[in-house]
Amino acid sequence: MGVKERKEREKLQRSQDILEAARRVFESKGFLNTTLQDVAKEAEISVGLIYRYFQSKEDMFASLALKGAEQFDKDLEATLKKSLRKKSSAQHVLINIAKAFFDFYSPYGEYFDMLLYSYKGLKQVQIQGSTLTRLMSVTLGSLDKLKTFIVDSPEFRAKNDDEALQVVFLLWGILLGCHKLFDGSGRGHLFAFSREDFIDQVVQQIMVGIAKSEHHSQVLEEKNSLFDERPTL
Repeated sequence: MGVKERKEREKLQRSQDILEAARRVFESKGFLNTTLQDVAKEAEISVGLIYRYFQSKEDMFASLALKGAEQFDKDLEATLKKSLRKKSSAQHVLINIAKAFFDFYSPYGEYFDMLLYSYKGLKQVQIQGSTLTRLMSVTLGSLDKLKTFIVDSPEFRAKNDDEALQVVFLLWGILLGCHKLFDGSGRGHLFAFSREDFIDQVVQQIMVGIAKSEHHSQVLEEKNSLFDERPTL
């Protein structure tokens, strides 16, 4: 390994170490109560060194959000490839996608949420343009993969990309809302459903709304069967 490659690797590792330190402090103190001095202390470096890698707390939040988005995109791609190989039903695929979304949003969702709050509450948010560009690119890439799945699946009514994209945003919005109903352990805040049972029920309801008419009876049969088999809580 050459000197240049070694330095680049060391720089990347230092950036990841700072991010991990920031994540620990954010989780223990919250975003508003965390200072760059706190992060520097946790990472055992100077504040000045942090500024070599990140412009602000928001910049670190965006970088953590990007890290989560990249992981979800990889998981999504793996799920879709596996479904093609096994010729899984659309409902089964959506359930796996929903579970991957929950797994991603539990540790990383708060960073997306805080970015939105920052944009609403601050006139100037100091975040590196390259980070935001990459975050947008990865997120749009995930949405495009979902859109392609909706268009290519014979079980959905979407006739073109525009209709498929509407379905994608519907799914995304529903998953975002559903995630807020559970704590970090997967238990419901307001009800006794387990997260896994809840995801199954939600996806079944979604399928009834967006599946082609010839698939409705099959979806309803699977829904009623799973509902009858679910243990009483």
